[in-house]
Amino acid sequence: MELKSAQFKMFLPIPVTVITTVDAQGVANGAPYSCVMPVLGPLNLISIASALPRDTLRNIRETNEFVVNVMGRPAFRKAMSCAKTYPPDVDEMKAVGLHTVPSKKVAPPRIVDAVGWIEAAMEKEVVGENYSVIIGRVLCSEVNDRYWNDGKLTENPLVLLAPHFRTLGDRVAKSEEFIDRSTHREPSAG
Repeated sequence: MELKSAQFKMFLPIPVTVITTVDAQGVANGAPYSCVMPVLGPLNLISIASALPRDTLRNIRETNEFVVNVMGRPAFRKAMSCAKTYPPDVDEMKAVGLHTVPSKKVAPPRIVDAVGWIEAAMEKEVVGENYSVIIGRVLCSEVNDRYWNDGKLTENPLVLLAPHFRTLGDRVAKSEEFIDRSTHREPSAG
């Protein structure tokens, strides 16, 4: 069945994250973002897409730093409450009751209840008519110890498979099964 061009989000799951930033005065900002993806497997780059204008985007342009907080069920509803419109001088995380802690390599804070954190510095921005894509170099990535046991996640990240938020499903295979041993390379997903 052919869908309208924007309806691909009904079958392409996208991650549920909150991007945290700070402005030039140090005021924290948190906003839900799902247009987030790694840039090629072997590179330590991550990209986020943003509509124009957004406080998050303005803050990244001012400071060159951001944190991708990967969300699971524990703080999901509070995290999504950050999507409400707040004045630029209001810390959304405080307003909705999300607790934060300092990051290890960047100024924007981490959300305590996130499944994991990706701290990044902007490398490049690609601007379109009504969007911006930020490419950031990953400076630190860490899984939350409270959701890690015996080498496995105990809290799955959430994804949006429009119109529903879901947890990740059952395991189908391990990526190691598809490594080309003759070249010692993993197959590219893109």
